[in-house]
This record gives sequence, structure tokens and C-alpha cells, in this order.
Amino acid sequence: MESMACYRLECNSHFVVQERVGKKRNLMDVPSERPEEQLVKRRRSESGEKDVETIKPETNVEASSTVTRRVGEENPLKRKCMDVSQGPESRPEGTGKRNRTETEENYKKMKDMFLKRYAVGRMLGRGGYASVCAGVRKSDGKKVALKIMSKIINDKYITVPGDTRRLPAEVAILELVRKPPRCPYVIELLDWIETPAGIVIVLERPDHCVDLFDFCSRVDVTENMAKIIMRQVIQAARHCRARGVFHRDIKEENILINPHTLEVKLIDFGCGDLHKDTPYTEYAGTPIYFPPEWITERKYEAEPATVWGLGVLLYSLLCGHRPFNSPHQTVHGLQCFPDHLSIRNKIHICTQSCHC
Repeated sequence: MESMACYRLECNSHFVVQERVGKKRNLMDVPSERPEEQLVKRRRSESGEKDVETIKPETNVEASSTVTRRVGEENPLKRKCMDVSQGPESRPEGTGKRNRTETEENYKKMKDMFLKRYAVGRMLGRGGYASVCAGVRKSDGKKVALKIMSKIINDKYITVPGDTRRLPAEVAILELVRKPPRCPYVIELLDWIETPAGIVIVLERPDHCVDLFDFCSRVDVTENMAKIIMRQVIQAARHCRARGVFHRDIKEENILINPHTLEVKLIDFGCGDLHKDTPYTEYAGTPIYFPPEWITERKYEAEPATVWGLGVLLYSLLCGHRPFNSPHQTVHGLQCFPDHLSIRNKIHICTQSCHC
């Protein structure tokens, strides 16, 4: 089987694409709102792609299995317990109640202070665990995005290298990727707050941006455009790797693009983890982007899995649809190419090399 998983995460002169002959659209004519009468060339048809899924290995799992499960699915809004109940012999009477009250009062003060700093506007999007709203920082009028996440019973907390704090996983990862020198192709964390019920993350909000999936739904992406987009996404992935971060869910829906300039921003680190050189045995991400080794062996490594996902993204940009429709096709590399795609890009997508 030939695999995409062995590309290097590099922007080099090899990545050459040619302009697609056929229907094109001027980027400056892209409407700010999608017309009702305009045909959409692709749909979010894959049932697993809208929601991020966390998958753990199970015994006796067949290679063709596509069963996935969301952690905390039974009650995603369930709050975390703020203190562990103890017996009367280990805790003086009334101590737990007093500590809980003090903690909630402190959280309330933080929340009030937060709302004084930011004005919350319209909702920009909603997912299984979070909602994203437009916002404005009152001190200077800066546009921001507020990602509001409900706590679930098994939220992940991590301690980043060189720090002693236990931070919510997404916050910790964003703290790492924003360390200077910054990457212009990765969304920037501006602020965050934690309450007993949830976490609010304040992010930069670029002007005139839409997610890459919506952009591709109304624009025919040429090979030259795909080259510009992929160069930036690869730089974003390289930056994450250099900061010790594994994004794990690089896909069209997690990339913002300015339709006039083709500038991109990698967003949504909710499936991310700290980068490690040993194999991962859990997967958090979108099923269509699963690398074949996860399907067959229930383990994978960060860098090959990232490159595999970039290959799936490139194919989707150039061909207008996903390369694989089943685990069997993923494992055996079964995909077809439209006639308009240049031979050079067919070779780029299909070429296999050993892990370097």
C-alpha cells in the first residue's frame, strides 16, 4: 500500500501546482453572504465530520470498524465536582461548605471582571462542546471571538513544560503556540477565564474571514490557490510541532481564510495534545482524517498522522470531495482523481516514501 503519511512537513520548491483549466471565479467577487440561489458543490455529508470525536482503542476491534464515541456523551453539560467529599474523621465539620462558598465567590468576581472587559455579541458557531460568539474588548474596541465551553466530567488538564500550573488542555496548548516568535497562520490566544460551569477563551477575530469549507463551497479552488493555502497551513503545522503541540484535527472547518487575500488561520485546538515521539493510543479528531495505522493497529505517531491529514486536506481542496469513504479505502489507498487534475499533483498526492 502506498501511503501519504511520509511527506515531510516542509514548504519547498517541490510543491508546484498549475492553474486548473476550467471554471474560475474572481476572489474579489466573493460575496460576503452566500446567495440562496447559488449551488453548493460539496456538502458536509460525512456524519462524523461535523463533530469532533474522541476514540479509545477497544479489544477485538476489526480494521473496518467505524464505531466512535464522544467522551462524556451521556451528559456533556455536567459540571465537575469542585471538591472531593471526605469522611468526618478527615475533614472538620463545615470546612467543605465554607471552601466551596469561597471558591464560588472568587469565580463570581472573576466573571464580573471578565464581563466588564468584554462585550458579547452574536453567535458565530456552535459545536458539541462549545459555542463561539463575536465580542469586543471594551478597552480598545478590538474585535475578539469568545469560545464558551461547558465543563464535562473528564475534562483534560495538563502542565506545560516549564510551568507548574495545571491548565485546561486547550488553554495550555494555546499558551504554547502563542509564545514568540508567533506564527501569523495560527489563531492567537488573548485571554481566558475558568468558572465552575465552564471555560471562556478569548481569541483574535480576523476581519472578512470564513472557514475554508464554506469558502470551497462557493469558489472553485484552482491548483495555484491550493498551493497558496497549503503553504500557509503547512507552516502553521510546523510551528505547532516546534512548540511541542500536536493539533490532531487540521481540516477545512478548522481553518479560517480571508477570501480576498487567501490568508489563513489555524483554529480550534480542542483535540490537541502535547507532542511526543512515542505512539498515541487514543484518537481525538475527525474519522475521515484517520491515518491507516490507527485503523489497523490502534496506534499512530504525531508527525506521520499530521502529514496524512494534510494530504487528505490537499486532495479535498483540489478534487472537491473527500478521498476516502470507508476505512477499507483508507487502509488500501483507494481513491480516484478527476480528469482536470494535473499529473504533477496526482503524483504529489499518491507518492510514498519511507519515514524520514
